[in-house]
Amino acid sequence: MRFLPLLFALSLTLAASPKEINSFNGKFVQTIVDDNGKKIVYSGELWASKPQNALWVYQKPIQKSVYINAQKITVIEPSIEQVTLRTLDEEIDFLQIIQKAKKVDNEKYSATVKGQTYTVTFKNDLLNSISYTDGYDNRVTILFNNPTQNKPIDSGKFKPTIPSEYDIIKG
Repeated sequence: MRFLPLLFALSLTLAASPKEINSFNGKFVQTIVDDNGKKIVYSGELWASKPQNALWVYQKPIQKSVYINAQKITVIEPSIEQVTLRTLDEEIDFLQIIQKAKKVDNEKYSATVKGQTYTVTFKNDLLNSISYTDGYDNRVTILFNNPTQNKPIDSGKFKPTIPSEYDIIKG
């Protein structure tokens, strides 16, 4: 199961939304269910802010930090002392998803981008969840807890610190 493409897309999407999100912070639970019903659940916290900055800190079942700065991605995995550096090439820009989102009701929006349909929900004007089926037929849902929007986030939060002893993989 692949979960990073959604993370990248989501991070870019948070740059703007029907609710005018300039910054976002919230704990999340990401659930991925494959076509055989096998489920994997991740949890952690997300910080995102314009323009295209995000930090996903996964706490369970693995620890890793995913930094997204414009088109650059840095994934730090302490358990294996490894850092992966990538660029976003073919990933879907979540901003594009939000811009194309059409209101379904007071809390739900829907958008289809590059053949992929996304559902974005808000509760009390706060981003509540994002769900879609990925290219591997996995059903992906990210539910946010205690979200805050449009509060300043120090730009230093989005700058990764890479321990010198970690292996670096460029991909």
